[in-house]
Amino acid sequence: MQTKTPSEGRFGRREILFGLGASAALPLLSGCGRRAYEELPPPTRADTRLDNVFPHVDSYLNIKNAHTDERVAVQFMKNGRESRRAIRKLDWVFRDWREDEAPDMDRRIYWGLATLTTIARQNGHSGEITLLSGFRTPRTTQHLRSKGIGAATKSYHMRRRAADIRLDGVPPQQVANVAEWLQIGGVGRYGDSFTHIDTGPIRTWGA
Repeated sequence: MQTKTPSEGRFGRREILFGLGASAALPLLSGCGRRAYEELPPPTRADTRLDNVFPHVDSYLNIKNAHTDERVAVQFMKNGRESRRAIRKLDWVFRDWREDEAPDMDRRIYWGLATLTTIARQNGHSGEITLLSGFRTPRTTQHLRSKGIGAATKSYHMRRRAADIRLDGVPPQQVANVAEWLQIGGVGRYGDSFTHIDTGPIRTWGA
C-alpha cells in the first residue's frame, strides 16, 4: 500500500499558516472494562509534521458521538500539561458504546483531531467533529463483520488508535488530504461518508 502525496484541497497554506506561526510549516490547505490492552506507543514520533505543528495549535475539541448523541467540548492540554479530567471525557465519548467499554485512547488521535479542528476554525468552519467510530471491542468488530460491515480483524479501532470522523463543513476528501499531510498515521478515504484516521504506520487507502 503506497502513500500518496495529498493535494491542497481548499485548506490554503496562506489561510492556515497565519494562526499557527511560520515555524509550523502547515500544508497547503473511566475505563469501564478491565480487558488487557496492549501498551500504547508514546504520542510523539521522530519527526512528523504533526509533532512540529501540534505545539502551536489550540488543544480544543468539540465532538459529537453520532450514535449516542453525546457531546463533549474540552481543551485537553493547558500550558503544556494534559488535563486528565478532559481526557477522560474524550475517552468516554470515544468508547465502544455497544458495550460501554472506555479504555484510554491514544493521545496522538486527539493531537491530530485538535490540529484538524484548529485548521477548520481558521478557515471559517465550526470545527465540530462527528465521531462515527472510536474504540471497538473484538466482539463489536465481529458483530459488524457478521452484518457485512467492513471491519478489519486487526483494526486499529480495537487497539484504541483510530477514529472515523466527519468535520463540520469540510468535505471528507479535504480532511483526508490534510490528515495525510500531517503524517498522523493511516488515512482512509471513504467517499463523501467519512474519513478514517489512525496512529499506525503512515499509509493511505480509498474505499
